[in-house]
Amino acid sequence: MKNYIVLLFYKYVPVKDPEVLKLEQLKLCESLNLKGRIIIAKEGINGTVEGIKLKTKRYITQMQKDPRFKDIHFKKSEGTGSAFPKLSVKVKDEIVSGHLGERDINPGKTTGKYLTPEDLHEWFKDGKKFYIVDMRNDYEHEIGYFKNSVLAPFQNFRDLPKVLEKLRDIKDQTVLTVCTGGVRCEKASGFLVENGFKDVYHLRYLQGLCEHTL
Repeated sequence: MKNYIVLLFYKYVPVKDPEVLKLEQLKLCESLNLKGRIIIAKEGINGTVEGIKLKTKRYITQMQKDPRFKDIHFKKSEGTGSAFPKLSVKVKDEIVSGHLGERDINPGKTTGKYLTPEDLHEWFKDGKKFYIVDMRNDYEHEIGYFKNSVLAPFQNFRDLPKVLEKLRDIKDQTVLTVCTGGVRCEKASGFLVENGFKDVYHLRYLQGLCEHTL
């Protein structure tokens, strides 16, 4: 059986001409026989693709040749070869669904501080006082979550402003936002910072959530 890999990635970075990047991504992915979904906007790129391990390595190499994406972080997981039926590369207004309108955030300027899983583990071990805010959609909460998490009342990311009222009592505390791929937390943590939260982090790398205390 061929060794398949799924790549999950995003990068908030100015893209002057999304249509040009779309064509470049289509050509690259088709040449490597990658399937999946890629969203491109003027604010960056967000994608999940699957392919043979060797081809995914070549994709990463080619992406890192572009100065805009040289430091992009690729999350890797084992694939089956059937995660996606086809390749889809689209240009949209934003790379994460649920526009915040005039309150939208530019993660290139405002976002929370990154926290690694290793540092989070130390927080638990040391008994640090902090609050985990789960920024996934409500149906994703049913899969699992960190124990004692504050579950944001999301059906869509545009519901983010509703979270403020639920979090008002912890505005001066240490807050850690979590999501699945990280792309939401870039904006969500920045939104909290811009609304006066004093000490905001977001988890740098997370492939799956389950209910536990580490």
